[in-house]
Amino acid sequence: MTAKKAPDIRKEEIFEAALHCFNHKGYYGTSIDDIAAQAAISKGGIYHHFPSKKSLFIELYQSRVNRYFDVLKANIDSVTDPAERIRDFVEKSDQIFQQNLDILKFSLEFMTLSLRDPHIRKAVTRVYRNRVNIFTRILTEGIEEGSFKKLEARGVARTLYFLSMGFFLNYFTVDIDFDLKKQHSINMKTILEGIRK
Repeated sequence: MTAKKAPDIRKEEIFEAALHCFNHKGYYGTSIDDIAAQAAISKGGIYHHFPSKKSLFIELYQSRVNRYFDVLKANIDSVTDPAERIRDFVEKSDQIFQQNLDILKFSLEFMTLSLRDPHIRKAVTRVYRNRVNIFTRILTEGIEEGSFKKLEARGVARTLYFLSMGFFLNYFTVDIDFDLKKQHSINMKTILEGIRK
């Protein structure tokens, strides 16, 4: 007789199976049956944890993005210099980006579906606000300490977000004709030179 798995372990296995299916078949091409087969669980077992495919889709996104931000925050909280914090935040984002391409590929489809689905749009908006808030806090601290020019911190924070999202979007949607790390370094150097006193 096999031991019953804890709900959080089973949920994690469902997330992994769903991530695989969504990345290979897309949201509309994936069925609960596909996810159940991939997770080696009954269809009823999926519905025990998630009332619908959409709720699973949204919770998967929130779970993975929250994990991503938790790792980022843990990495930058010990850095005191604001310019270094921004550099570290973006560099750690890049490292985590490289380690989590499956999550980021999934996130791209998730964000695309937010065009027509208000529930998905709400989840994407939370991530946008979270990231802009992190950048705003770092920029505000730098302005107050005199490291950065007196600038509109939230506007610059949005610029940093838009820059990182453009980087992410192009990685998955065009044939890259440049070195990602080199371009990333150029992006950071340009921004930091523009905001430093």
